[in-house]
Amino acid sequence: MTPFPRDPRPDWPYLTLRAALLARDGEQPVYPVTQAELTAWWACSDKTAKRQVTRLQEERKLTYTPGRGRGHTSRVAFSGDTRRELDTLTASLARDGAAGDLARLSRLPFPRAWVMTDAVRGVFGLSESPSGTDRLRTVMFRAFTSLDPITAHAATEAHLLAQVLDPLTRFDADTGRLEPHLAHHWNVSADGLTWTFHLRKGVSFHHGRTLDAGDVLFTLERLRQGAEWLLPGVQAITSDHPFRVQVHLVRPDAFLPRRLADSHALILPRDVPFDERHLVGTGAFRWTSLPDGVRLTAFDAHFAGRPLIDEVELYRVGPLANEPTLHVDGAAPETVTNWQEEIGVHFLIWNAGQRAAQNSALRAAVFELHDIRRYWREAHLPWPLLIAQSFYPRRSKARSPRYHDLERARSLLVQAGYDGPPLRLWVLNRTDAVQEADWLVRQAAQVGLPIEPRPYELHDALDRASPADLVMMGEVSGPDEHLSFWTAMKQPELLFRTLLPEPLLAEIDAELDSYRTADTFAEREAIIDRVEDLLLGGHHIHLTHHRVKQRTIHPLIRDVLPDSYGRINFRKLWIGDGLPLRPEQARRQQEELPEMDRERPCQGVAAESQPSLPVNDESR
Repeated sequence: MTPFPRDPRPDWPYLTLRAALLARDGEQPVYPVTQAELTAWWACSDKTAKRQVTRLQEERKLTYTPGRGRGHTSRVAFSGDTRRELDTLTASLARDGAAGDLARLSRLPFPRAWVMTDAVRGVFGLSESPSGTDRLRTVMFRAFTSLDPITAHAATEAHLLAQVLDPLTRFDADTGRLEPHLAHHWNVSADGLTWTFHLRKGVSFHHGRTLDAGDVLFTLERLRQGAEWLLPGVQAITSDHPFRVQVHLVRPDAFLPRRLADSHALILPRDVPFDERHLVGTGAFRWTSLPDGVRLTAFDAHFAGRPLIDEVELYRVGPLANEPTLHVDGAAPETVTNWQEEIGVHFLIWNAGQRAAQNSALRAAVFELHDIRRYWREAHLPWPLLIAQSFYPRRSKARSPRYHDLERARSLLVQAGYDGPPLRLWVLNRTDAVQEADWLVRQAAQVGLPIEPRPYELHDALDRASPADLVMMGEVSGPDEHLSFWTAMKQPELLFRTLLPEPLLAEIDAELDSYRTADTFAEREAIIDRVEDLLLGGHHIHLTHHRVKQRTIHPLIRDVLPDSYGRINFRKLWIGDGLPLRPEQARRQQEELPEMDRERPCQGVAAESQPSLPVNDESR
């Protein structure tokens, strides 16, 4: 007899225990278990664990035989069949549209196929309710890191913050121009030391008040206190009018308006204490925290126009065996798939705080070993390979490829004379990244260099004191590549700042300082050239490849326009009427399908699988 009632609701202690024992021992008639394991799995005290066991026995969900004496192993036998119980539960939850419960269930260590059934996957998609509400439900594969604009460094978080908060200026990646946003105009004094920003009138916050200069002053002062690196050389911030703000500099900085378009500079209300669970802004969507995710609700009063879709819900789920498909409820299971380059790069970076990183010949040897072409070929990877010669795909395509040589690696290892312990390689805990790390371990073993891989999570802080010699990661760009490169090198939370040697960072800072006076695209490209030469010339960083993402979507979902992160422009998303698209619409949708792949690490969008949440989502 199943322990679930006719209309089952999740019994989380029972499910947690059943999943933990199944993951540990597989299907067994009886499981050994200790009191310490129960308290750990349930995250509770001994007393509470004993109460839970008693309750589960009384409800006839299990039979518990205590061990004799302190510390002895007890026995647990379950009443029903695991697979049948899960089938019943998931069918009921899917029928009720209980996305939060399904997301939580998916994170328990049951086999993926037992939980993520077709019915469950159907809960996460784009649908129209009987009341006419258009709702997108989609998924992400990890918990949020920081949702404070000052410290947010992962691409998923940056993308979501941009739905709820607005910046003063906005970079248009299509035109390559800086556009007005909350500020409708700006100008600089003749001496270049004072920038004046003129604010739009009548811009509403989600809590009802209208934007004024006080909110911009509050946000920029908060930014100066918490992220001074983004506003270097700012002497003071003042206002002489309710809709005008001045930024006073100690020296000219032509790049300041571009930096104010960054997600770190999103404007917050001065009268609402900041709370990541209750974000308030002027953005196109309101934020509502859910137990296992977040709901974005269209803001009718947004100054740039109301979104076409009414709601977007994101739920955290466990990893999926197959990529999710963005679909329309009630429509035939038709999809369109294509490949798209991600504006970002995967790389291997040395930790300057460890002795091994001081050996230039050893760094060069690992570069020779990490032959991404050979890895792609031997791993039989199905997606296209775009080898990285630069941080950005367009720049890589213009450069001659670098080639790797195993014999050259042997020679460099002899020159290095490395006799230390195995190199410790930290790799983001994602299947594709771990697979690449394991291949590199085998490759290094061929020339006698031991490497020990260790998975880590995106929220783990890494610095020069961390016991890692090498870290495999990725970086995903924002809409403004020149700004993204500058922030990647400057942001204290990112690996470039936390792992590279201080003398190298000083050289990089000297080059990046030229951004202040660089007026043209070519001048900023030349700065990036020089910084990349510093990073790559000494093998402190090895760029490997640019991720090419597969996107899958139902053709009834219209105007799916990915931003520079590859994420969906939620504001323009809508459901079609089943009629075929006009040729130009179909062509555009084929060219601009949104990402549907999981967040892996690329220090960002990386990586999750929201209709457009990242691979390696490490940062932006």
